[in-house]
Amino acid sequence: MTDTTNEPAGVPGESGLSLEEFNSASVNNLYSILNKIYSSNNLLILDQSLSPFLNSLTTFSKLKEHGRFQNIIWLNNDINTHGIGVFKKFSSLIILIEETNANLVAVEELLVSKTAILDKIDGLKINIIVKDLSRSYLYEINKALRGSILDFNTILGNQKKLSINVTPRVKVLDWETYPVFNDGILLVDIRQFGGIDTYFEEPLKQVKQLVDSVVKLLFANNGPNNNLLKLRNIYGKGNHADFLIQLLQDVKIPEYLNMNLNKLEIEFYRTKLISNTDLIVLERNMDFYSVLFNQLNYHGLIDDLFELKFNTIVKSLGEVEEPISMNLNNDELYTEQLKHLNFASVGPKLNKLAKEVQHSFKLKDAANDNNNTNLKDIRKIVNNLGNLTLQQDLIKKHTTISEAILHRINTEYETFLSFQNDIFEMDYKLQLSKLKYFFNINYDKYILLTSIILISIVNDGIKERDFEWISHEILDNYGMGTSLALEKLVENKVIKLIIDQGTDFLSTITGGLAGNQQAAHPIDESQSLAKLGISGAQETYRANFTLIDKFWNLHPLDEEEDDTIGLSIKETLVDMYPNPSFTLPSNTVPLTSRIVESLYFRDFLKYKPVNNIKKRPNWENLGIGSMFNGKTVDINIDDKSDVREKKKVTIENTQEYVIVVLLGGITRSEITCLKYLQERLHKSGKSKKIVVITSGIVNNKKFLDYFLA
Repeated sequence: MTDTTNEPAGVPGESGLSLEEFNSASVNNLYSILNKIYSSNNLLILDQSLSPFLNSLTTFSKLKEHGRFQNIIWLNNDINTHGIGVFKKFSSLIILIEETNANLVAVEELLVSKTAILDKIDGLKINIIVKDLSRSYLYEINKALRGSILDFNTILGNQKKLSINVTPRVKVLDWETYPVFNDGILLVDIRQFGGIDTYFEEPLKQVKQLVDSVVKLLFANNGPNNNLLKLRNIYGKGNHADFLIQLLQDVKIPEYLNMNLNKLEIEFYRTKLISNTDLIVLERNMDFYSVLFNQLNYHGLIDDLFELKFNTIVKSLGEVEEPISMNLNNDELYTEQLKHLNFASVGPKLNKLAKEVQHSFKLKDAANDNNNTNLKDIRKIVNNLGNLTLQQDLIKKHTTISEAILHRINTEYETFLSFQNDIFEMDYKLQLSKLKYFFNINYDKYILLTSIILISIVNDGIKERDFEWISHEILDNYGMGTSLALEKLVENKVIKLIIDQGTDFLSTITGGLAGNQQAAHPIDESQSLAKLGISGAQETYRANFTLIDKFWNLHPLDEEEDDTIGLSIKETLVDMYPNPSFTLPSNTVPLTSRIVESLYFRDFLKYKPVNNIKKRPNWENLGIGSMFNGKTVDINIDDKSDVREKKKVTIENTQEYVIVVLLGGITRSEITCLKYLQERLHKSGKSKKIVVITSGIVNNKKFLDYFLA
């Protein structure tokens, strides 16, 4: 038997996959670092962008307890305004940052430039804690500090990077973190825009964050008697998705194996260990409309209208200005029954539950009035009383939330929701007519921008002459900031322009191709490949949206439903809804979820049915390459499903996994649709658990806030 007592506490290591442990592993690693700083009179200098990440892991009081500090200041360009006297009060500075050039400049400014704390305050110790420290960043810190004692070879040979002295008074420490487990998925970015900003501006940074998280997930159970996740199939769509897969296969997995396993263990992993995981990597630019639509599933609608931060409602639910904060983390009614429902099903569900609780109270009262009630019945009544009271409180809470949602919809969103429900049935002229109406009644800028983008997507672009008056209306009614956001949307190809063809002789014989930026969908991938590493905004659709809509059945026809649908407490989503179109207006299914679904089921393909003749999951004959730009990846690493030979090893009830990586963030509607797919896989007898890794949770407001910033 192998002794496990010396296994690091900061590494998830239970038998089976426990995603909840990622959060505790990250915070325990930070506590371990802080506990090694032995001074007691410390000052925390914090990179403000890390604040949401820390808030998701621990409380400020616990952080102070382990770091032994009472004061905190932000690390920014104005840090020197505090004056040298502020820092003289402390025996040690704890500088907690992530890897950015701005932080490097700020640290240099604080320590060795004008303020020169290291020169002016004798004996002051500096502890620089860097989130997921890389050797290249360690080298940059070392180069920035005067009197450094490290050379390049020392840095290159420092494999662990846990703690290293850069100068006699400056120590750099590596805070190893894991993706944040929240709302059933793993997140690498929990800041303002949910990863939309880095997807458009720094996609390679996001690729690195995600690939590191995939490696940590694959080897999270790397301990005695624990099962590793080993890739069986890899699928990807998009140039950045392809790059992530290459980086994972060619660099990150071999690097992990060589650094953490010996030769025999590596040989066992590569040749003997049974593969159990499919990896699917997709990009946000395949499906912007799912981000733009208002969501109709319960947690998506709450997030759209009131904002959810780590399952806590942070905006006012009522008409009063005082905010009402409601925590949904330990709310079983929310997490187990209401969270993924279409909002139309929430009211009947609450009504049914309320009647059941009321009936239980009546039974209790009747039992109390019955003198013949025996001790066993009395004990049962007493035991259930607390649970009944809790259920009653939860029903009241969600009734309050539901009433607030209805109030917001009726006063602000009813007309716009009707537009979203009808947009696919409208022609181009009627859509523009509705847009003019929104301008006339001075609708919110978010609604106007959303409507413009949706019209562009549905029609594969907006005609140039129409875009001219739209631009003038935006500038006149909403100002320069919104006008610049509109231009930025065009530059990033979220809005496409159909350039009017001239009527002169030259234009006629050339087909208007000169200078044409029409929303055509080029076959040549060279342009999109040229943008790799510069922008995530690449031309996505080769086919027109109408064909994509029909082929992928993004608007399935309603099927006959039982009148009691959604009322039963124990029904799964698959039992309650005939298809995964209940999360978005216009009975819409997110394209991203369809792409994932098509690997395992194809029965939704009604327009042009394509049978899957193989047992192995695949995208063959689905036109992925002809409908969408960007690289298509389909790699069979170790899948012998279609090999006709007697299986030598039979393992029953083995848990298999599907890791879905989404660059650019995921919406709550897509989370629910993947939950729907999870239940369908189980119902069909496939023992697969879907695990989502993404940059963040996004919605309409976060998406547009990025362009408005």
